[in-house]
Amino acid sequence: MTKKPLFHFTPKSNWMNDPNGLSYFKGEFHLFYQHNPKNCYWGNMTWGHAKSKDLFNWEHLPPALSPDSETFGDIDGCFSGSAVVNNNELLLFYTGIKMKTKKLNEFGNTVTVGPDDLIPSQILAKSIDGVNFEKIQKISLELPKTYCKSHIRDPKVWKKGDFWYLIIGAKESSQGRVLIYKSKDILNWQLFSELKEKDMGHMWECPDLFEIDKNDILLISPEGIGTDGQINLSGYYLGNFDYKNGNFIHNPFEKLDFGFEFYAPQSFLDSKNRRIIIGWLVNHAPLPGENWTGLMCIPREIKVINRKIYTYPIEELKNYRNKELQCFSQLKDTLNTFDFEITFKNLDNFKITLFKGTHGGLNLTYSAVKKKLILDRANVINGFSQLSTFGTIRECEIEGNERCSFRIIVDKCVTEIYINSGEKVMSCVVNPHSTQNEVEVVGNILSKKIYSLSK
Repeated sequence: MTKKPLFHFTPKSNWMNDPNGLSYFKGEFHLFYQHNPKNCYWGNMTWGHAKSKDLFNWEHLPPALSPDSETFGDIDGCFSGSAVVNNNELLLFYTGIKMKTKKLNEFGNTVTVGPDDLIPSQILAKSIDGVNFEKIQKISLELPKTYCKSHIRDPKVWKKGDFWYLIIGAKESSQGRVLIYKSKDILNWQLFSELKEKDMGHMWECPDLFEIDKNDILLISPEGIGTDGQINLSGYYLGNFDYKNGNFIHNPFEKLDFGFEFYAPQSFLDSKNRRIIIGWLVNHAPLPGENWTGLMCIPREIKVINRKIYTYPIEELKNYRNKELQCFSQLKDTLNTFDFEITFKNLDNFKITLFKGTHGGLNLTYSAVKKKLILDRANVINGFSQLSTFGTIRECEIEGNERCSFRIIVDKCVTEIYINSGEKVMSCVVNPHSTQNEVEVVGNILSKKIYSLSK
């Protein structure tokens, strides 16, 4: 039986990483993504493409962008970027790559010999139908002299007032940075602002800057700051960006997801004016017996409550709640695809075990000493070493040991745990045996609602 999830987007086959070009165009959601059409490992980067009416039922489309142009500078790869709708056209901004040096890796994919052997170009493509794209021009971006020319990538574009803005990841003296450019016509850009912090990784990938309720949020994915095997993390700064002088005053960096794998999120506004984010759940090899690699998290609406970021599954997921169940034992028959909400009076004697079987499962417990939730997946890796490289334990600090609510979504090989209506999230990819299909909940339960999920 396949472990391919039903509600977490995956490619039809082969490799997938960063979400790209998230957008709402002519009544449909568009998801682009980094895709290797040749095999299940990173390389040969194209823009895979799918569209949907509700962000859960996806129609796979032909690749939107392929590496094919010496003229535009993307002959060796179409790296990440974003999309905007302008004048009834869907515009894609992305980083094209030419490699100075080349070699084949162990998977038969072309990579550079050295880490700085890249020549990036920023490129604009457009479509009038949302399916067929034409590359239009290179985008010229002035780069400060102290910055590394090989590492400038992942442009995200938006409009505020009369001006367009473009933010892009960069590197200066082995320190992560972002640069912000400004334009009146979306074609010609001037450097407007540099945002930087000390000791926050050696490269800031996939930046995104947006506003919610007069709060400005900078999403970044810094390389090199993590621990427990997962050295590249994603998070945000919450503050206020001054569109007059380019200054950004903000709170300390916070992670977006306290579980495993979450990386490279991107946001967009939909027709309901919701700010939705989707992130990549990293996996560097296919699960045993599968022909695909990589999955996206559940689309999450992002809100600011009391100067804190909350993320929570979009409402459309509830349309797939098939049947309300009376007890957790009934989840054994759902083929590990379910959604439940539960509230505890406190976390005394608390434990939730998902994917429970003879040899244990995915355990969520609470440490009163640390005041942290502890997620342990050691018993659901089952020899799949690519998961163990990211570690088996994650901890998430929560305030107090009183009333606490959870929403837990399990989808074949992945679970997402939303704590206190999305104040914190813990995501986790697993490799369960077919017999690991039970759920056990221990604690002082105040209320619960349990649903199977199906399409």
